[in-house]
Amino acid sequence: MIRTVFWLWYSIGALLLIFFSVPQGLQFSNGLFLVFYAVYAGELIIKGHVQTYMADQSVIFPRQLKPFPFLLSAALIWTCGMGVEWLGVHTGHLFGSYSYSDILGPLVYGVPVTLGFAWIAVVGNAVLLSRDFGQSGWRLLLLRAAQVGFWTVLLDLVLDPVAHARGFWTWGDGGGFYGVPWSNFAGWLIAGSLLSFFVPAVRISPKTVRLGTRLYQAVLMMFGLVGLREGLPLCIIIAGIGAVLAEGSLRYARSGQIVKL
Repeated sequence: MIRTVFWLWYSIGALLLIFFSVPQGLQFSNGLFLVFYAVYAGELIIKGHVQTYMADQSVIFPRQLKPFPFLLSAALIWTCGMGVEWLGVHTGHLFGSYSYSDILGPLVYGVPVTLGFAWIAVVGNAVLLSRDFGQSGWRLLLLRAAQVGFWTVLLDLVLDPVAHARGFWTWGDGGGFYGVPWSNFAGWLIAGSLLSFFVPAVRISPKTVRLGTRLYQAVLMMFGLVGLREGLPLCIIIAGIGAVLAEGSLRYARSGQIVKL
């Protein structure tokens, strides 16, 4: 059900963002997209339990990940994600000086409530793209954190300039990459890597590997195409590179080189 809802919402939203514009009365749909993205990524993690492939094995669970452990993880990511956003908005630390509009939903102390879901979505989707490469124990924990940090920053290199151009949020200092300071991307690397430790390990099926990859590629390309419309050509180039790298990760998973439980 959530898969159908997400892709329907995504298709309509992508058409509006790329070719037209979102009507004023439908601006709330931007925030709902983040919620649906988070729920769909979470569903993939919970249901991706067939033993053939896995995202990692940092924590050993039974054959199927029960919903509660991930719901607890999601709550922690939402809380910490909102916390780092509050810190960024009010102090300028970690990401740089910026402020949010109300396009993404009601503000709580200057931060849209949907931003916590955005962190669940991005981190959860990045976990689905991470591989163990034969590692275990603390080495695997660090390896997964590095991969999640990489995938989140790659997405943000496309997402943040587009969101800035569309008025979702505004950067105070300017400069950097299309008006987004470089400190923001360093902040995403740190935050994404640390938040990944909240996500329990799952063994994921070939189908889930594919669905998680397609989800990441679709979101990346949507923002890349919107960036092209906004006169940000480097965004579509980065989106294309990211989509190719995600495809390479998928092909690696299909090669059977990932350690099995």
